[in-house]
Amino acid sequence: MKRLTGVLICFACTSVLFAQNKETYLETNVGLSYTSSLLEVVPGVSFLYGTKRFVSERQYWDFQLGIAVPTLATMKIGRGFKNLNTGRTLSAGIRVWPSHIYVAFGLPNPRCSNEVTERMKKRLARRGSDRTNLLCGEWNVSLEAGLGDTDLDFLSFQSIAIINVSHRWYFD
Repeated sequence: MKRLTGVLICFACTSVLFAQNKETYLETNVGLSYTSSLLEVVPGVSFLYGTKRFVSERQYWDFQLGIAVPTLATMKIGRGFKNLNTGRTLSAGIRVWPSHIYVAFGLPNPRCSNEVTERMKKRLARRGSDRTNLLCGEWNVSLEAGLGDTDLDFLSFQSIAIINVSHRWYFD
């Protein structure tokens, strides 16, 4: 797991040097974790700061860092792909703490992914703004697998699996 994390971090860092564009966001998560120590479902929440660094029009690296309950802190690094027609995303990677591998599916807020109405354009123009100034968001669902029920279960906070629902708010 250490080697895989190290290789992923090195690859991500070199890819970031060639990033074309980035999106920064704040994210709130609510999730459920199935744990090996209690053999029960434990709720959790997290508040994250993240950035997507695009290496092409469709591909990006996703980095997140934040505070969480019950683990106090969390960090994720992943690689993602964006469907340019629908705005939907698919990413996979490693949650460094608590250690998990994950896959996440993103659904953009229709308010930002679709063309805005003429009425909205006029309202924004009165404020000296345009569509790009809207506070855009994205809903995400992630499924994660941890190291619970193994000798290394302390690395994943005894978690076997996590399911999360989150919302991201993008800003300039």
